[in-house]
Amino acid sequence: MSRRTSERAKIALYLLILINIFIYSYRDELQPYLYLKRTYRIYDGNLKSMLLSIFYHMDATHLFMNMIALNRYGTELFVYTSSTRWQSTFVIITSYVACGLGAFLGVELLSQYHDYQWENKLRVARDASRCTHWFCNSINDKLGTDISSYFTNAWADMTTSVQNVDIKVSLWYNEMIYRIGASGVVYGWMGMRLVTSAFSPYHRSMDTFDLFIIIATLAYDFNQSPLTLEDLRMSSLLEGDGIDHSTHLVGFIFGMAYAFILIYWIRFTSYYGGLSWWRGGRNGRRLGASWEDEQRFQQQREQRRQNSRLINQQYERARL
Repeated sequence: MSRRTSERAKIALYLLILINIFIYSYRDELQPYLYLKRTYRIYDGNLKSMLLSIFYHMDATHLFMNMIALNRYGTELFVYTSSTRWQSTFVIITSYVACGLGAFLGVELLSQYHDYQWENKLRVARDASRCTHWFCNSINDKLGTDISSYFTNAWADMTTSVQNVDIKVSLWYNEMIYRIGASGVVYGWMGMRLVTSAFSPYHRSMDTFDLFIIIATLAYDFNQSPLTLEDLRMSSLLEGDGIDHSTHLVGFIFGMAYAFILIYWIRFTSYYGGLSWWRGGRNGRRLGASWEDEQRFQQQREQRRQNSRLINQQYERARL
C-alpha cells in the first residue's frame, strides 16, 4: 500500500474525529440548530439537523466510545487497505455521511412501518365495530351516506387507544426522541468491514474473535430493537437501556449495502472505464501482495547466494 495515501486516509479519519470533538465542545451553542421534527424527514426541511446530528453527542462517554470504534473500523477500512481509492478522502467522508444519514433514513422507514401497523389495528377494530343493524342501515339510506360509521369509527379508535395506551405512548415517544451521535456511522462502518472482509480483494479478512464480537453485538441490538408494535409496549420501553438499537441495526444493514456498491463500482471503473476523476490513481493490489513480493525477493537473494558459492567453489577447484 502507498504510505502517502495511507497517511492522507489517517488525516481524513482524524479530521472526522476532531469534528465530533469540536461539536461536542460547543454542544450547548449548537443545540438550537438540532431541530428534528418527528424523527428524521428530509422533506420537512431538516436536512441541516440530520447532518448535525451525526456529529452531535450529549455525553462524554458516548462520544469516547463512538470515537474509539470509529477509529478502529475506519483504520481497517480506509488505512489498512492496498487500494488508493479506499484511502481517498472523498470515500472516507462520503462513507461517514452516507452511513449516518442512511441509518436515520432507515429509522424513518421503521417509523412508517409502525404507523402502518397502528392504522391496520385501527382498521380491524373499525370493521369489527361497524353497525350492521337495520336501524343503522335505514338511517344511512335516508341520509345518503354512511353516517353511522362516523360514530362507530370514533368509538373503535377510542377503545383501541385505551386498550393499547402503552403502545400509543411508546409509539409517540419512539418518534419524538432525539437520535444523535455517530453510532449509526459506527455500525455502518462495521457492516462495511464485514463485507470487505469477505468480498474485497484489498482488505484483510477478519479473525474469529472480531466476527464473534459483531455477531454478539448485533444479536443484542436485534433483541432490544422495537421492530413491531408489541415491542413498543411500555413494559419493553421501561426495561430498555435508553439506546436506540434500531438505528444500530439499520446503520449496519446500510453499511453493508454501501460497501457492496463501492466494491462493485471500483471494479466497474477499473475494468470497464468510467468517470475520469474516479479512475485517477492506481487501484492497488490485493492486500498481502507486498508480503509475497518480499518472500519472492528473499528467495531470489538466497538463490543468488547459492549460485555465488558454487561459482567460488568451482574457481577454487580450478586453481588447485
